[in-house]
Amino acid sequence: MAKKRHNIDTIAEVLIDKLNAMERTAQRIEHASSKELKIDTAEMKTLIENQRSAEESILNDLRAVQKKNSTRVPNWLVAVMVAFYLTSLGFMLYAWNKAETYDEAIQRANYFEQEYNKLNK
Repeated sequence: MAKKRHNIDTIAEVLIDKLNAMERTAQRIEHASSKELKIDTAEMKTLIENQRSAEESILNDLRAVQKKNSTRVPNWLVAVMVAFYLTSLGFMLYAWNKAETYDEAIQRANYFEQEYNKLNK
């Protein structure tokens, strides 16, 4: 493999071209840094304000849900109340049936007592 050899003049020209390009780049950087940049932030402010109002709306909704949940009756308490109601209803129906049966038993007892008294006379 043969090495390609350059003469000193060619190398010097390439280096000078690269150095000139670097100087032009440095001048452009200096020129750009000397200017003051003015950025219009009005649109950014409106976007931030819209974002803030949306977040505030979400937070208000979350606070309302939290308030509702804090005043809500727990599920287990509702279940206990329903069980108590059904138990009370069942007991009342049982007592009602027993009361009717008791009244019938007293009437029957009175009837048989009267019949017994008639037979003994």
